[in-house]
Amino acid sequence: MEVAMGKRLSKFDQGKRTTTAVPQREIQSIYCYKGDRKFLNLSNVNYMYPIDDNESDRIQENYNLYRYVWNDNFSAPVKDLLNSNGSQVLDIGCGPAMWTLEMATEYPKSKFVGIDIAPTFPVRVKPNNVEFLQENILTGLPYADNTFDFVICRFMMFAFTTKDWEVAIKEICRVCKVGGYIEFMEKDILFWNEGNFTRKARLCFVEELRTKKKIETLISPKIPRFIAKTKQFPVIYHTERSVPLGKWGGVLGENYKFIYTWGAKNLKSIMKDCGYNEREWDSIVDKCMKELSDNDGYDKIHRFWAKKEEILQDVESYIIE
Repeated sequence: MEVAMGKRLSKFDQGKRTTTAVPQREIQSIYCYKGDRKFLNLSNVNYMYPIDDNESDRIQENYNLYRYVWNDNFSAPVKDLLNSNGSQVLDIGCGPAMWTLEMATEYPKSKFVGIDIAPTFPVRVKPNNVEFLQENILTGLPYADNTFDFVICRFMMFAFTTKDWEVAIKEICRVCKVGGYIEFMEKDILFWNEGNFTRKARLCFVEELRTKKKIETLISPKIPRFIAKTKQFPVIYHTERSVPLGKWGGVLGENYKFIYTWGAKNLKSIMKDCGYNEREWDSIVDKCMKELSDNDGYDKIHRFWAKKEEILQDVESYIIE
């Protein structure tokens, strides 16, 4: 790898950061502070990460790294569709909208809509074929059935409970056109070549979130099951990439370790609810990352995609790896 991932910036980050203009009254109503970090303060929202510039920067670096690992922004066979006039694309949980903005520039003939419960997306500077809306998918999307040609949902593990996942996937399938495609990109809290300390810490973390927050951090096996329940996606495709954590993986591994550590430590305010103080949590994260690096550890990123068909009552979905 020739370029340090931490230095790879998309064309949208080479100028001044665009911030969202949100009325003060709205800010006070949907946000709260824990220490110096800002979080969503909505009773029906489970998102665990902060909503601030630090977290937006992490999401940007995360996006750059995964874009490099996959060498593309999607896996579904939709390039011809995106290059045709008038295709409609929906990005669920778009966040600061790196994916939406880059895709809109690459495919100017398509229309892109990004939605998120937190308005961290740009509102002043964006391509003409982009629209952003502050919406909660769990309360229903403001679109008719069969509206979008391509719907993508990326890295929502820390936003949805298991029940939420089923609701969200059903809604995603609803707004996707017959003949259109859906795609999900997720990773689990699961490592390969982990040591004893990391395994114990990971299992404790997984169980704490499952019991106290209703968050399932081993979500990838469930996603195709929820898709299959809709009876409109007879074939579900799955592909994955392994990503090294630490110096053994060269520049990629070092950058992924840095970004992973950053993300884990950005959860520390929430982890207080699970009985950890901030210093203790930071120490656990550092020990796990060191052990994974020493053991040639890695994790896997998953993509699932499928084409929507008419309702097929008696046909079981199957997965192609």
